[in-house]
Amino acid sequence: MLPVRTSGWPTCYIQHALQTVICPIMTDAVASAAKYRKSVSTPVSELIEDEELDPRSGLDGPGGAANRSLAFAIVVAIRAICAYYSIIPDCDEVFNYWEPTHYLTHGFGLQTWEYSPVYAIRSWAYIGIHSIMVYICRLAGVSENNLFFALRALLGSFCAFCEINLYSTIWRNISARAATLFLVFSVSATGMFHASVTFLPSTFSMYFTMLAFSYILDEKARYAPHRALFMFAISGILGWPFALLIAAPYVADVLWTVFMNHHRRQMLYGISKVVLYSLLLLVAVVAIDSFAFNKMQVVALNIVFYNVFGTEETGPNIFGTEPWTYYVSNLVLNFNVVAFLAYTAFFLWIIRSTVPSSKTVIYPHISRGKLFGIICPLLLWTAIFFYQPHKEERFFYVVYPLLCLNAAVAIDGSLAIFKSVLRKVGYSKSAIAGCTTSAQILLLLVAVGFSFSRILALHSFYFAPLEVYGKLFNVTAISDTVPSDSLLNVCVGREWYRFPSSYFLPANMRLKFIKSDFNGMLPTQFAEGVSWYEGASLIPEGLNNENREEMSFYIDVDQCHYLVDSNFTTSSYEGTFEKQFITDVDNWEIVQCSPFLDGNHSTLLARVFKLPGFIERLIPTDVTYFRREWTEYCLLKRKTNAT
Repeated sequence: MLPVRTSGWPTCYIQHALQTVICPIMTDAVASAAKYRKSVSTPVSELIEDEELDPRSGLDGPGGAANRSLAFAIVVAIRAICAYYSIIPDCDEVFNYWEPTHYLTHGFGLQTWEYSPVYAIRSWAYIGIHSIMVYICRLAGVSENNLFFALRALLGSFCAFCEINLYSTIWRNISARAATLFLVFSVSATGMFHASVTFLPSTFSMYFTMLAFSYILDEKARYAPHRALFMFAISGILGWPFALLIAAPYVADVLWTVFMNHHRRQMLYGISKVVLYSLLLLVAVVAIDSFAFNKMQVVALNIVFYNVFGTEETGPNIFGTEPWTYYVSNLVLNFNVVAFLAYTAFFLWIIRSTVPSSKTVIYPHISRGKLFGIICPLLLWTAIFFYQPHKEERFFYVVYPLLCLNAAVAIDGSLAIFKSVLRKVGYSKSAIAGCTTSAQILLLLVAVGFSFSRILALHSFYFAPLEVYGKLFNVTAISDTVPSDSLLNVCVGREWYRFPSSYFLPANMRLKFIKSDFNGMLPTQFAEGVSWYEGASLIPEGLNNENREEMSFYIDVDQCHYLVDSNFTTSSYEGTFEKQFITDVDNWEIVQCSPFLDGNHSTLLARVFKLPGFIERLIPTDVTYFRREWTEYCLLKRKTNAT
């Protein structure tokens, strides 16, 4: 059994982040509650009598810009930590997005069937945007072995920008408490820890969904509805077309407003401009994709047709189906109590709509329709994707910020009801403030504590592939008999799905597959030595949309110069085509090994959460409910005398 790492980043960096980032935000929340004792849930008449206590005015004062700048700096710092320490949760991110981007920026990479011109269900326009960002990083002097993390950092910075925009809008239009809760939930949630820096269309749509809701909530701002609609258009056209489902309630509301408004000509003119700009964007994306595939392709439509009208032999279900509990467990792991609270916002809306006296307690400045518009998209998304047989965690990335927003609204509204009840039974203002502040702090400690433990677990247990592949930039020559300008094969078998991308390979190395027990479709190599658009338009042999194995994609292990493999502790991992290369000391020598959790032989509680080392050392070693089994994840180098 290998020891778990109890020092380094998992302990010091997250604890430092908690001390310097999360705790100050929680302190600000308490200070805001004390300074603005009359919350936005106070009756409107009282707010008018003492407008300076309206918590929605906090970012509009003289120090508002400074507060936003400080909040942005804090969130950017947290997202930088995410960029460097987050694992890659989905191999589709690597093979469908990192690899084509690497092909554009370095001239080689792996090609999946989705990029074959025969199927064309991935957009080169989306890839092109990110390749430009990589080129910018290169011009800025970022080294080759850090380009992966640099692009992640840029994605995280843009996510921080979107989060602060939504935070500011919530502060101005809902309440300071709701804004603070949203930001704490967003920056501390496990789900946002990896989703914020993930290179996926669903993450891209998540960014622009946040911007769209910033305009939706700030509806009195000039052109806010038009800008919100265009943000949704960017999300669906450049990102993920299914993200447009979130826009459906708002589009219906806008159309109803146009129909009922006497100034409909002016509103129609604004909407027509949004439609025009969206069409121009669509034409640009279609033009880029059609140029890359060398034939007319509307990738967004291809994606919809494949996922909605795919057959049993070629549709998404061939890659696996899950029960509805799959999303429940994922939401609980990624958001813990926040996930539960987010869905209680609907019951808050029911109370606001059916109990007359609640209208002066629960967001009196927000109409019932607007409150429903805030809550409805998450419920709509949940209903649709819970029903789909093929489920993946990344499908929910789009609504992760809305989940944090709904939870913040639910807590804020519930505390308003709680304060109103305490006021009616005769509690003093100081007692009420103490109760509500204690409730907020307790809730935040629970939410942040569970998230911290889960983030710590993910990094400590599953970060090994990024560490191991990162050593390839530092390896010595394979042997004196191999020419320095020849290509070296880095092979992988059963661990193919943990490859972190060709950004971890030097220019003289290529990833190759050796046969394992996996019998599905693997990627092939993009054509090298030609321009990117020639390579993108070629139809590679062997790729298919039926997840049918292609034997020509494998090479013999004797052709491998380096090999990445794991050393699981039991023979249950041995298959017909697999062997333990780590123990084959006659042919392979170890370059780097890192501990990796054997999830199949660890208890549920021990693999889901990790506590700081000094706490875990207090747990008796003979307990059966908290046991971890470890394996090694290793980079191997062929011995020069191997036959």
